[in-house]
Amino acid sequence: MRRPGLVRSPAPASAPPTLVRVSEQQPSPEPAEPADFDAADRQVIPASVRRAPKFAAFITTGVIVGAVAGLLCGFLLPNSTGVGRGTVALLVASGFAVLGVVIGGVTAVLLDRSTPRELKAMKEAEERRAADGEPQGS
Repeated sequence: MRRPGLVRSPAPASAPPTLVRVSEQQPSPEPAEPADFDAADRQVIPASVRRAPKFAAFITTGVIVGAVAGLLCGFLLPNSTGVGRGTVALLVASGFAVLGVVIGGVTAVLLDRSTPRELKAMKEAEERRAADGEPQGS
């Protein structure tokens, strides 16, 4: 456990470590001259943001929607089997949840595949604006 204001002093490997007050240590060297932040502000670095869907969110939503739909179907539709209504509802809900996973995953994949096309269209629009002399970012 560390105590505030105390650090381990460098010691030979054979000696046990000792605690020394921070104020007793050698002062750290002064940092070099601060960076010129004005020059950094003037540099323009082109970048693009990839807007990809979160697969886990799509799959989780598919599971939840599928399970709720399956529970509703299992409890509200007529039951002609010899097992209880709750058992049928859980079985139908699990089947619908699997179907929801597949539908959510396919939706996420299709949205992810369309991202490069949108990015390409955005880059082309920026190039056209730059060619026309309009300022970027508007």
